[in-house]
Amino acid sequence: MTIKTLFITKEVPIPVKGGVSLRNWQNMNVMMKFGSVAVFSAANWTPNYHTLPGVDLWKHYNVDETRTVWEELERRLWWLRPIGDPDADWPYCRFVAQKLKELMAEFKPNIVVIEQVWLYRYLSVVQQFPCRIILDNHNVEAHLAAQPDRSQENGRTRLKAKIQTSHLRGMEEKLTREVDQVWLCSEDDVKLSQEMYGKETPLYMVPNGVNINNYKKAFNKEYEPIEKIKNKEHTILFLGQLSYYPNRIAGELLIDKIYPKIKKIYPDCQLLLVGRTPTQKMLDVAQQDPDIIVTGTVREVQPYVAAASVMVVPLLHGGGTRLKILEAFASGCPVISTSKGSEGIEAIDGKHLLIRNSIEEIIEGIEKLWSQPSLSLELRNNAYELVKQKYSWEANYQRVQAIIRDLS
Repeated sequence: MTIKTLFITKEVPIPVKGGVSLRNWQNMNVMMKFGSVAVFSAANWTPNYHTLPGVDLWKHYNVDETRTVWEELERRLWWLRPIGDPDADWPYCRFVAQKLKELMAEFKPNIVVIEQVWLYRYLSVVQQFPCRIILDNHNVEAHLAAQPDRSQENGRTRLKAKIQTSHLRGMEEKLTREVDQVWLCSEDDVKLSQEMYGKETPLYMVPNGVNINNYKKAFNKEYEPIEKIKNKEHTILFLGQLSYYPNRIAGELLIDKIYPKIKKIYPDCQLLLVGRTPTQKMLDVAQQDPDIIVTGTVREVQPYVAAASVMVVPLLHGGGTRLKILEAFASGCPVISTSKGSEGIEAIDGKHLLIRNSIEEIIEGIEKLWSQPSLSLELRNNAYELVKQKYSWEANYQRVQAIIRDLS
């Protein structure tokens, strides 16, 4: 049986800009094996291209250009509604909802995949048509929102965050219970969602994965040297959207605590922060120290992962699974991570990566890898086999086959 799938997203998957687009692109490519795929994207920007490889139909709308003044006022008063969230309101407007309705009637999908809770307001449109609905929840967002955030420094921001978290939980619970399936990134998130919202809706783990073929060149070290990276033997890499709160805190730990101590032991070492929206602090320290390199958005991350001698993931907050670690595994770059950073990945300390939870332990781990090339090689080879067997697109296709049978 051929299956027609429509993805509703707020982020265009191509070009890949980070974890969200990488996961969306994975799921789209998996569903292409079952039949036609269409994409409906609502965002506050307009791409300068009109097709996506392998996608049969793509409609994109800029909500900022079509939202009315009254809708903008409603959006700002989100806190007066029993269920609402500013992050779920910004990709929505009534004009775009009507366009989704027209696309549903034209494409007639068997399955609609809604990307994350933030597209909740489009659910009522989809429910008007005879299709199965899947929520692809990249995190259990209400749980993530309840984690401490150092940016909430005064009473007003703390109150706003408390109200927003309460509204978000209600919205996530309602969406979870009204769809036919929920896909989550890890077994940890499946258990967490069951604890928070019950077991009424079937929950499945569809882990984040990578297309192994896209990383072969990095694994084989076939990229040309990157001009600013002087020393491949002693280069620490951190990868991600750098302004995202968990990544920002991890980046600051690298800048303030880890890099200065490693620099004393290895004066030639470099710190490489790769990802969009770096903070002002990151940009400032890069101006002051030529061995701290902050790239901003890059066309592809593989050359930077290939150029590094270790990826360090000192995450203390967050949820889901870290695609940055899977990208490092596929690229042959050894990884040192906190337990939080490696959460959701079936990786074994000392076999696939080094798990280190304190600053001192991370520094010890870096020294160990840099002084024992045989250990780096062992981790590199074991991690590659792990990502190939459990976290590749092909492995996820096998999982989704069984999940779709359950949906039928």
